[in-house]
Amino acid sequence: MAQIVDHPVSVRLPKYLIKKIDELIKEGEFKSRSDFIKYAVILSLGQIMMEKAREKAKTITPEEAKVRSKQTLQKLLTEEIEDEWSEVKGILEETDKKWKELKGAKE
Repeated sequence: MAQIVDHPVSVRLPKYLIKKIDELIKEGEFKSRSDFIKYAVILSLGQIMMEKAREKAKTITPEEAKVRSKQTLQKLLTEEIEDEWSEVKGILEETDKKWKELKGAKE
């Protein structure tokens, strides 16, 4: 699996937001400002991706969904789709671990 490399990004935020973030750190919800910002970015990107998926789903007709379903079933039956569970499981475990690290000391 590819190693994750963090890249620095500068962000300017209003004082009241910094104060709220610092309160969460003090409460042990996050380890640092950086961890909070990483968490917020991941959460925001996830929400954006889900909204895009919802919009895409609205454009698929029932007929197209039926065709795609049949095509996928055929690929499963003919074993054209690889067993990707081990890779998916690894990614999920790594993501869960990173989320817990970012979330803070309580986990």
